[in-house]
Amino acid sequence: MIMRKRYTYAQFDTDVKKLARALRPRTDRFDAIYGVPRGGLVLAVCLSHSLGKPILLDPRRITKRTLVADDIADSGATLKALLKRQKVFLVVTLYRTTHSRMRPDFSCRTKKKNDWIVFPWETDASSAYDGTLKMRRPRAARISRFP
Repeated sequence: MIMRKRYTYAQFDTDVKKLARALRPRTDRFDAIYGVPRGGLVLAVCLSHSLGKPILLDPRRITKRTLVADDIADSGATLKALLKRQKVFLVVTLYRTTHSRMRPDFSCRTKKKNDWIVFPWETDASSAYDGTLKMRRPRAARISRFP
């Protein structure tokens, strides 16, 4: 039976501070933070403010000097697909599971197998994963370069 667990903004604030403390001694080893859409974006922005590092919005610009942030490493499929294309400095998550195929370098909490975490920036409806968000290999396209 799936159990919905509410994760609060107070817990999030505590966890961001915990991750920032762990990452602060390593800030000279990464240049930017990439937040995996959608769940990792909130964490990435908060870490960006805490650590004084810019946000990367384009996954094609990820390098080995990029910190990757996500809300949860559940099956690990999303992070594994991302890392298959590009090596990164570190991966941080708020939650991880014991059965994930991708173990983050830093995480704050462990999710039990039958728990469904509802983050405070989600609604009950948006929290239900419907399988429509899939990672796709970017097509060769003409994009403008950032300065």
